[in-house]
Formats: sequence, C-alpha cells, structure tokens
Amino acid sequence: MPVVMLLLGVAALVMFGYAGVARGGGNFAFDSMYFYVSGEMWEDGSTPYDPASFKTQMSTIADIQSVSYAYPPNSAPFSLAMSVGSISMGQLIIGAINLASILGILAFVHHAIRLTPSVADAAAQNLRVAEIVTWAVVIGNPFTAHVVWMGQTTLFSAAFLLGSWLFATKRLDLVAGVLLGISAIKPQLVFLVGFWFLMDRRWTLIAASAVTVVVMSGWPLWVNGLEGSWVAWVRSLIDYQDGTYNTLAFKHVFGIRSLLAGQGILIPSTLPVAIVAVVILYRYRQSYDAVWLIGPLLAISVLLIYAHDYDLAPLAIMTFPLLMASRGKPLALVSIILLAMVIYFPQRIWERLDMADLARSREVALLLMLTIYLVICRTAQRASRLEPAS
Repeated sequence: MPVVMLLLGVAALVMFGYAGVARGGGNFAFDSMYFYVSGEMWEDGSTPYDPASFKTQMSTIADIQSVSYAYPPNSAPFSLAMSVGSISMGQLIIGAINLASILGILAFVHHAIRLTPSVADAAAQNLRVAEIVTWAVVIGNPFTAHVVWMGQTTLFSAAFLLGSWLFATKRLDLVAGVLLGISAIKPQLVFLVGFWFLMDRRWTLIAASAVTVVVMSGWPLWVNGLEGSWVAWVRSLIDYQDGTYNTLAFKHVFGIRSLLAGQGILIPSTLPVAIVAVVILYRYRQSYDAVWLIGPLLAISVLLIYAHDYDLAPLAIMTFPLLMASRGKPLALVSIILLAMVIYFPQRIWERLDMADLARSREVALLLMLTIYLVICRTAQRASRLEPAS
C-alpha cells in the first residue's frame, strides 16, 4: 500500500504539476516570467522595483498584466539564471529546479528520520512505511503540483530551509547559515526560523546567513545601490499587496488574517502573535524531536505571517512525526487523516458545489493539526507511557 501511494503521488505530480491536466489550458510556469523579466532588467542595469517600469516590461516581454516584483534583491542570482536564454528555456529551468527541490525535501525526510531519538527503537519496517507514506504526501499533495505548474519558488526555498535546519541540528552552523541565506529569497517562510536561531544564539549560523544574503544581493547593490535595491523593494511591497491576487480576502491567500478578512473582519498584523508562539515553542523545545520542529515553525509562519495556499506544500513533512506519534492511538490517527483531507481538498470542487466558503476551513484544519502535533508528539509524554510500571 505505501508503494502504491507513492506511485499515485508521482502520477499526480506529473499529471497536475507538469502536464497541466485540468488546468484550463493555462501556460506552464507562468509565474517564472517574473524572474525572467526581473533578470532582464537587472542585466540592463535597471531595477524591477519600480512598479510602473516592471509592469510595462512584463506586458512587453511576457504579455502579462502583472503585479509588482515582490522578491527581495537576494533573488537576483535566481532571476539572472532564469533569463539566460529564451522564455521557454526559463520555464524548463524552473521545472527542473522544482523537481530537484522535491528530491531535496525527500532527502531531508530520509536523513531527519535518522536524527529522531524517539523512534530509535521502532521497527525498521514501520519506519520505512512511514517514510514512504511521507514521501507520497510530499510529492502528491495538490500544493506541490500548484507550485510546479505555476513556476513558484516555495519548494526551492523550502528545500534549502530544510537543509539548513538539518545541518543546524547536526551543529554544522556554517553550512546551515549559507543554506538559510539562499532560502531567504522567500523571506516570509524563513523569518521565524531565523528568529529561532537568534534565540538559540547561533551566531556563526546567523552571520553566515547574512553574508550569503549580501553576496546574493551583490549585483542589485552594484547597479542600483541600496536605495534602488533593498529600500525600493520594501516600498514595492505595498503595491504588491494591493494587487488583486495578494489582498487578504483573495481566495488563494492563506492564514488567520485572510480567513477573517473573508468574513469581513479585519485585524492588525498577527506577526507579534507568531513571534510569541515561537518563543513559547522554543521554551518547550526539549519536549520534542528537534529535527522535526521545523514543521510547527512553518505551520505558524503560514498561519500568522503571510502566505498563499501553495506555500503549504512543504508542511507535508509533518506526516512522518504525526504518523509515528499516533501509533496505538486510532482516534488521533483518524483525526489526522480527516484534517489532511480538509487541507488538501481541491478548492475548485468547493467552488463547483457553490460552497467556496468551505475552502476557508483549511486554516482551521491546519490550526487543529498543529495542536494535535504539539500534544501527541511530545517525546517526554511518549517516553513516560513506555516506561514499565513500578
């Protein structure tokens, strides 16, 4: 059965991610045009952070009515690589990058299992089954297919972020810092992880990350200066968030604020709540397997900072610790499966049933899934249940 699930996951990725089945005839990797055009502009010595100029270039080069370029200046190497050839070549490049990123996430799962003390005594067969099922969920979940089809960078950023976390768990801070810096092209996914390392006083890691970001920003800083790169990027975010596809109430924007905005309830930024949540999690970090704490951190990020629904793709790594912790707990296992079904249920089906508001149940489902994780994955509690009665 696990192997069948894995094969079905691969089939789903190929069909819905690469072949574009049921995509309504859209273009593969259409979001990669943002990188292609920004790369062209940087090559010419101009800046993609002038919203009017960037939108004009997007219309001229890619025939797309776009929003502002939202990626930070350290995305320049990525953009320049995407624009080395034709638009079609750029689409092939992002397709290959996302495939490599998926393999990187699978590698994280494989190596993280070997760094999980709470399953050290588990049967090898059980571990293998849980690993294959996790791979199947990572590959086959609809958000992974969305990222691949759109040509988005969630998988790319997540692969380097997970690699950073893995090396940090091994106390290889220099390597971890470089990987964290690379992953920072999607800062909303990386911010809380960086804050965690700051609380953990991993100064070498943080310094290596900062240097990596500066080096990756080298070309924009050289041709545009600080004002035309980082300062201009911050200004352009205002225009970006005003775009139709990025407003809080838009159906593909994800998080607690977006959930409430969809009901007409506007609240201030939940970033302070996210920081408090991470501080509390850090306080109790020794109660959990360290290598898997990246899962709750990512969940808090997408719930409380800013995300689109496809940014949920890397949260599939939480499958392994949840499966292992739910052994012998049928109610917990059934709850996890039902919540996963809610999270991954295709939004377009809700829309066809004229029940689009039910798609917003995903935020509630993820919040409940995070709660279950924090309850059943506490290694101290699990160890105490395994101790013989005196």
